[in-house]
Amino acid sequence: MSRDGSSSDPARTEDILRLPADLAAFRAEAERRFAELAEAIRRLSEAFIAHRQEFLAYQAQNEARFAELNAAVRALMETQRQLMETQRQVMETQRQLVDTQRQLMEAQGRTEENLQRLSEAFIAHRQEFLAYQAQTEARFAELAEAVRRLSEEFAAHRQEFLGHRQEFQEHRQEFLEHRREFLEHRQEFLEYRAQTDRRLDRVEARLDRVEERMDRVERRQEDHSRDLGELKSMCLEALYRENPGLFRPLLRRAAVLPDSRKLEILEEAEAAGRITGEEADWAAPLDLLVEGFHRREDRRVYLAVEVSWLGSTEDVARAAERAGLLARALGAEVIPVVAAKELTAPARGMARERGVWWLQDGRTFAPTEIPEEEEEPGSEAA
Repeated sequence: MSRDGSSSDPARTEDILRLPADLAAFRAEAERRFAELAEAIRRLSEAFIAHRQEFLAYQAQNEARFAELNAAVRALMETQRQLMETQRQVMETQRQLVDTQRQLMEAQGRTEENLQRLSEAFIAHRQEFLAYQAQTEARFAELAEAVRRLSEEFAAHRQEFLGHRQEFQEHRQEFLEHRREFLEHRQEFLEYRAQTDRRLDRVEARLDRVEERMDRVERRQEDHSRDLGELKSMCLEALYRENPGLFRPLLRRAAVLPDSRKLEILEEAEAAGRITGEEADWAAPLDLLVEGFHRREDRRVYLAVEVSWLGSTEDVARAAERAGLLARALGAEVIPVVAAKELTAPARGMARERGVWWLQDGRTFAPTEIPEEEEEPGSEAA
């Protein structure tokens, strides 16, 4: 090895020996720098996060502002449209104002003419007013005089009124005295009236009991009258049944058919179909069925007789209806007859209308000859 190489080995050795210290220092420096770099990175990260948050907030604000700007733009466009519409309306209004101005100028001309006429009329009315004012002043003077006279008359009437008022006070005192006496008499009257009412109540109670008794008596009398009427009718029916000669003014050779024969006739007619069962039942209660011959013609005739002491409209109706049914059942003429001592006025009218004869104690009255009232008309035989 050369001399130069030998001299350089110690230097290299020294350099090699310093290497661990240099490496340690370098490593410490590197670690310091890495720490500083890590700290710088951390601060950068925090700054980045803060800036990012700020950026996001700024972005949200910008978006809100853009939304507001969009809304403002739409509002401005709507406002512009409204302004254009308003401008059109203003132009239309301006045109109308021009027309109105023209009309106002024409109206002003007419107004000036009217003012001229009004001025002339005012002057005329003023002259008339002055004349009317003079008349009014004269009337006021007359009214003042009249008021003065009325004041004097009022004073006189007031004195008279005061006198009448004094007299009224006196009469009022007398009226109060009479009213007091009236109230005293009224109290006495009310007491007397109460006593009278109690007596009348007792009298009315007695009258009610008397009326109840009279009602019972009247009901008994009606029952007795009805029973007596039925008894008389039964006796009258027995009389006509036992004395066929009473029908001689209507028939020749009159004979009262037995009830059994009457029922046999009705049953045969029902069987033959000339009448119905209901019609047969209706005709069966007929009081008397009389058979005989016509007074002037040689033909068989029947009488459908309802007997009643006092003939009513019901008796007349039954005789007419049952005579019609028996005429269909017998195929012969059947004359409706009411045998009664008397007929009511309605029964007489119905008998005339429905062609029912009236037999009274052997006397006959044709339907057209039944009198309105109690008369003695002539009889006519069938």
